Amino acid sequence: MQKSVAINDQHCGWSKLLSPRTYSNEATGTITADWIIVGAGYTGLAAAYAFADKYPEQKIVIIDAQGAGEGASARNSGYLVDSTLNDGHLSDTGLSSYLEKYLLNKSGLDAVEYMVKKHNIKCDWSPIGKIHATTQKKNESKLQSYSQTLTSLELPHRILNRQELIARTGTSYYRSAVETEGAVMLQPAALARGMIERLQSNVSLYEFSPLVSWEKIFEADGYSNIRVTTPKSEIKAKNIMFALNGYMAPNKIKNSRVFPLTLTASLTRPLTDTEFETIGSPKEWGILSAQAMGATVRLTSDRRIMIRNTAEVWPRMSMSEAELNTRKHLHVSGLIKRFPFLNAYDIDYTWSGVTCISKNNANIFQQLENHVFAAGCYNGGGIGLGVLFGQEMPDFAAGEHSDNINKILNRPQPKLLPPQPVLNWGISMKLAKDRYFAADER
Repeated sequence: MQKSVAINDQHCGWSKLLSPRTYSNEATGTITADWIIVGAGYTGLAAAYAFADKYPEQKIVIIDAQGAGEGASARNSGYLVDSTLNDGHLSDTGLSSYLEKYLLNKSGLDAVEYMVKKHNIKCDWSPIGKIHATTQKKNESKLQSYSQTLTSLELPHRILNRQELIARTGTSYYRSAVETEGAVMLQPAALARGMIERLQSNVSLYEFSPLVSWEKIFEADGYSNIRVTTPKSEIKAKNIMFALNGYMAPNKIKNSRVFPLTLTASLTRPLTDTEFETIGSPKEWGILSAQAMGATVRLTSDRRIMIRNTAEVWPRMSMSEAELNTRKHLHVSGLIKRFPFLNAYDIDYTWSGVTCISKNNANIFQQLENHVFAAGCYNGGGIGLGVLFGQEMPDFAAGEHSDNINKILNRPQPKLLPPQPVLNWGISMKLAKDRYFAADER
């Protein structure tokens, strides 16, 4: 029996900036399909598209507990990245492992770019790279090691000092940074919306249809292997794919290997012409902190500033308005450090979202048992990997191997986690420690 979990709040700024859409019907009655996909985020949508393309004669059903694409996919910070900050281990083994991870991330980025260009998805695609910055002298050695890794792999980047950072970002808050090429900033909810709008005719999308239970069944006709129930429907299918990401563990999917974290973010109103000129009229940028639990900050193409500086164990996963307002105060504090002319009244939206983490930064891309598959756990890199894993699932399920599938399968498997409540205690203690050392970076 799989229990449905609380859906997200209704305050996501990226979604609010889009025009309203007409939702698909809720699942009702008895439905049959060849494939049922649970979860309509980037992974589920990409998988539905790929299954429908590979098997145009088959029926694909995709269900979601809320509006499609309105979970973590719409709520992330909009960073589509290739290289990631590491501790600079330049041994042959360390560099080789880093290269494998980079190539997988790059394949994810390429998969999203292909989809965006092929279907002309309007998602504020901006290939401007990203900035890893610090306010602390102690982190400058980490940035130097990162630069050495990028140099070893011949990946374009540059080191920025304080004055260069002021000119690039409009804030004097940071002391140094590494700016890399290759990354893309985008509007995450608009990307999800574009994917929804391009689903093929043999895909049936049912929204506001949470998973209540699922089981394997064996009927005389040999057709139905899986039975899924939602509040108002029974769905029978030959195969099932779980694309739940942060909701895998609450639904008992790989729950001994992955766990959810709840993050919150805020998005300001657009800066005025005067404010924008005051900070030097910089081009769009995205900053990631060199310190764990430091703030992620973006200046968007429409001159809004996004900040995310919280991550916590939150068993209820969804947050109330009062709980969001408490986190909003932390966002305001971080904004004022960087742009003193901003205050709480300048924030238009504050929202929460759930991400999926493993102990060793590994992902899920597996056949759990006959006819049962799962993909997820992107450790904060869900745009590219989410689309890629969904895109590759039909070939993987058919027993076929591609270069991308081999890249995915060559990555480490998630390590076993401690049992509850030890797990949540340990994560909470680790996050508290990281928050302490990241006080100047939040």
